[in-house]
Amino acid sequence: MLGICYGRTVTGHVDVHAVADVAGVTVRTVQRWMSGSNRRKAAIPPPRLVQLFQPAPDTERRAQQAADYARDAIEKIALPKGRGVLPAWRSQGWLEPHVVLVLHLSGLQLFQAVITKAGGRAMEDIRRRGTIIDLTTVPTKFHATVLVNELLTRVEPWRVVPTPTMLATGRTQVWADDSPHIDLSVLAVSLELR
Repeated sequence: MLGICYGRTVTGHVDVHAVADVAGVTVRTVQRWMSGSNRRKAAIPPPRLVQLFQPAPDTERRAQQAADYARDAIEKIALPKGRGVLPAWRSQGWLEPHVVLVLHLSGLQLFQAVITKAGGRAMEDIRRRGTIIDLTTVPTKFHATVLVNELLTRVEPWRVVPTPTMLATGRTQVWADDSPHIDLSVLAVSLELR
């Protein structure tokens, strides 16, 4: 997983310099962490694993705030005669149907959650980035935001954050492809988002 998230050298070894930079430790420390043997597992301390693979706490806080805002917006949209709808939501296209999909990223052993408007050229770009594993359409961008937040909560133990050189966009919505499968449609229905 270190190789997937932080890259590999030309000889195929984990880029220990990149790992050391992110962790704020020496290259020798990273080498020690990785020096497990048949009798002994690698000695990466659990807090360091979280630091190396999980999104930063401020990133998670912002994602939770966005999900909370989206839940509030869904309640406002349900008010009669559009009373709770802000004009900006219409002009941004947030009240149009959106697609939530799980993408298996090309060349990486990672899944990524992606939100896009239904139809259009965005789907072509997404297909170039990887293979679509699952998708579902929800009524608005707010519904999509809540669905992705719930999906990421359920795959939390498998979440990782690749470096920008490994993945330019959506780095905080990524998890290892050995995670259990979560059916987006079933999840959306269970959360009353469809």
